[in-house]
Amino acid sequence: MLRIVLSLVSSLQIGARIKDAIERSVKKAVVIAIAAVVFLFAIAFGLVAAYQALIVYDFTSLEAAGIVAGALVALGLIVLAFLPLVSRPKEQTQSLVNAPAEGMAMIDQGVGKAMKQVGPLTLLAVAFAAGLLASRRR
Repeated sequence: MLRIVLSLVSSLQIGARIKDAIERSVKKAVVIAIAAVVFLFAIAFGLVAAYQALIVYDFTSLEAAGIVAGALVALGLIVLAFLPLVSRPKEQTQSLVNAPAEGMAMIDQGVGKAMKQVGPLTLLAVAFAAGLLASRRR
């Protein structure tokens, strides 16, 4: 019975795929977070350098700060102007609507494959045994 359970789990490998996907997502998130912090430090250093360069060219500290702030406002407005071109909400909502159907199709394929390999009655017995074991652990 244990051999059947192990062959069923190894043939489906759903848990391993989910674990690998989560590990990859976490690694990507860590790399992106580190890159974002480095990018923010670079921006801060550039702003301080621009401020100091304006002071060297005989601007007062108030004028230099105003010029840097005005440049940041202009850059922010430019980014906001291009925002509608970048975002596509209709495509995102369609992919979110199709996500449950794709997940159910993947589960259906896995169950179909398991039923072909071990048979429906054996699969039912394995599911019953797994349910009993899971209920005893709690």
